[in-house]
Amino acid sequence: MTAALRLPTGLGPAGPYVPHRLHGTDRDWPETNCYVDLWIELLHGRGLVPEAMLGFTLRQDFEGDQFTFFKPPPGDIERLYGLEVLELAVYNGLEAHALIQAQAGRPVLVEVDAIHLPDTSGTTYGRDHAKTTIGILALDPEAGELDYLHNAGRFRLSGGDYAGIFGPAVLPPYAEFVKAVAPPMSLSDLPGAARDLLLRHRARAPRHNPVLAFRDALAATAEGLVSRPLSVFHAYAFNTTRQLGSNFEMLSSHLAWLEVQGVGAFAPAAEAAADLSREAKAFQFQLARAFHRRSAAGLAARLDPLAATYERVFASLDRTLVA
Repeated sequence: MTAALRLPTGLGPAGPYVPHRLHGTDRDWPETNCYVDLWIELLHGRGLVPEAMLGFTLRQDFEGDQFTFFKPPPGDIERLYGLEVLELAVYNGLEAHALIQAQAGRPVLVEVDAIHLPDTSGTTYGRDHAKTTIGILALDPEAGELDYLHNAGRFRLSGGDYAGIFGPAVLPPYAEFVKAVAPPMSLSDLPGAARDLLLRHRARAPRHNPVLAFRDALAATAEGLVSRPLSVFHAYAFNTTRQLGSNFEMLSSHLAWLEVQGVGAFAPAAEAAADLSREAKAFQFQLARAFHRRSAAGLAARLDPLAATYERVFASLDRTLVA
């Protein structure tokens, strides 16, 4: 292909791709959201440690109609990994600019229509329009081929899908590129820096319990919500239960990694965060059943145990952070 990301041997576009363990099939949420998943695999492809960046998950809130679509702050990424995230001006067409950046070894992060992504076969590919973010690693305009990261994997597309990604648009897509501006932090310094970032994010965590806020919002809308088509369930669950559960599963992985690195007794908080992940997944099944039955009787109250677990996560974490 015309331009390829500088990846370790064995991770080239033509070879088998093994996702990071944060995307393992044994997890509650093998995929979280497109942006976090993309960063996990971008860092994995560079031989870096994605677990170190996940302290920002402490800041997730309920925003009145959805849980925060959690994303790693650019400042954290630059500090830990020496990677700067810059906006890409798409004044001459996405294809032309993506080619220039890919040739420089800079992945391009761009919002595209998932209807053109073969890796979403069975959900949106060729069927439904949906916004998602991919990481462009390489492209060959002459052959009409694209090598990209999406969710938990690395894929190729070509032909009509290539034309769909780079075809005419009413407005240029929002795009970023990732530029190495400094060496990544050493493995010996990384845990201490990650703990420091965790402390900063703890200071910005919600002062109220967002699961209780979700419960109250759901109680006010549940009867009308579950009477709507099942397609509404998928969108609602993605933005509520999935964001909540996957956020805390990532927090659990972060805290477990810190424990192994020897920078604090984080295991109890990690276990509590894992409990909240599992409870959110169980509640998502209960929500699905409510849609099938078109009855929300008692649904909101089932979030009370999740709210209690949320409190346990932070109580345990705070005992460790002040020790």
